[in-house]
Amino acid sequence: MQDIYEVFSGSSVDANFIKAYLEDNEIGVIIDNRHQSSIAAGWIDPESSKGVTVFVSAENFEKAEKLVQEYLMSRET
Repeated sequence: MQDIYEVFSGSSVDANFIKAYLEDNEIGVIIDNRHQSSIAAGWIDPESSKGVTVFVSAENFEKAEKLVQEYLMSRET
């Protein structure tokens, strides 16, 4: 099994933009939306307040981290 690393945790809107941005740069992602998952299960996970987490493989972590920073900086300007 391949190691995965978190590159972003926040709102579902930002997570979806980051997912698309990373995929456009040929980086596969895994999204963990605990809030949505817990609602579907019929209860609310107290950790779901963290929002949505985006993960990438270890081999893509450095590139993904830079791209996420680029995305976040572009929002501020």
